[in-house]
Amino acid sequence: MADSFQAKGIEAGAFLFLPSLETEASWTDNVFATASDARSDRFYRIVPGFRLRSRFLRHELNFTGELEKVMFEEYTEDDRLNVNVGADGRLDVRKGWEVTSNISFSDRAEDRGSPDAALSLKPVDTTQISAQLGSRLQEGRMIYQGTFSFNSYDIGNGRRSGGQVVNNSGRDRNEYEVTARVAYETIPNYFAVVEGSYNSRDYDNVVPGTSFDRSSDGYRLESGVGIDITDVIRGDFLVGYFDQEYDATTFGDPSGFSFRARFNWTPTRMTVVVPSLERSVQETIRSGVSAMVRTGAGLTVRHEFARNFVGTFSGNVAYEDYDKSNEDPWFYEARLRGLYAFTPEVHAGAEIRYRERDADGGSGQYDQWTMMWRLRLQY
Repeated sequence: MADSFQAKGIEAGAFLFLPSLETEASWTDNVFATASDARSDRFYRIVPGFRLRSRFLRHELNFTGELEKVMFEEYTEDDRLNVNVGADGRLDVRKGWEVTSNISFSDRAEDRGSPDAALSLKPVDTTQISAQLGSRLQEGRMIYQGTFSFNSYDIGNGRRSGGQVVNNSGRDRNEYEVTARVAYETIPNYFAVVEGSYNSRDYDNVVPGTSFDRSSDGYRLESGVGIDITDVIRGDFLVGYFDQEYDATTFGDPSGFSFRARFNWTPTRMTVVVPSLERSVQETIRSGVSAMVRTGAGLTVRHEFARNFVGTFSGNVAYEDYDKSNEDPWFYEARLRGLYAFTPEVHAGAEIRYRERDADGGSGQYDQWTMMWRLRLQY
């Protein structure tokens, strides 16, 4: 939204406190994201939240938090309470050198449409702790960047209709990644880029009922072009090679050609276009499968029809290649969203979303329509 329709906040010393309350009424034609016998239902969301934003002359420190209560009319076993809290900051060491960090905690119910979703009566709780520390230094035409990130996942157990426990302890893990990036400005606003990363994915337990250890280590090395033309286009196009090696000898070790592209293009002051493309290794708990190589493309278009009316379209398509499996589904998603501001304190919106996983009759196949109407109060 334009600045004139942004929340003004409450002054709290060197910080600005911005409380909010969002309510939503929704309908979906496939609550459980199943291939057959789809069940429709209406559900409601109530989301109180806040932001605490610093107003320092130098440096930055921000805090966020929200509770999300989701309530279904008929299938109340899918009711849930989600929690998200976080903090981020920036330290301006000197001109051209900054250090950034963020940390967050979330306790959420697993999405029914997840390819690894446990088949249980209620969505299982997923707790995630994330932290990141990064540094960026610009010296003349050279830019040096480094990042360390950490993610810890704790997946709760589920229960089937017959009382059988769904043991998810084999999904609990810690992930570490170190990334280094060097960019050289060859001509104004165009950079030659080299980027490398190393990751370690350590599982707490073997998969229940097996002796498989899903822990692995891997790396990614890429080079390409970076563009930074202020207010017009900025982003990267990188190509290279990735390799992920698993401790269990029964698993395959996915490796091969990698690419990653993401751009912000502003053809007019009212429109932003964000295309993206990536091929990467992602974790999965499919039986007998080490990993999933995901090749995805996305497009987001945001247009400001008026100072108080913004429309957004986003679409994604991905091919999910499971190691040593004939079931390699395609995933599609499209969203159309509108947001209208009556005043800086009162916003209303609507959204329609379509998702489909085409697995040629395999597990995890579904299609789903969802419609949402929102009212947001903020100060």
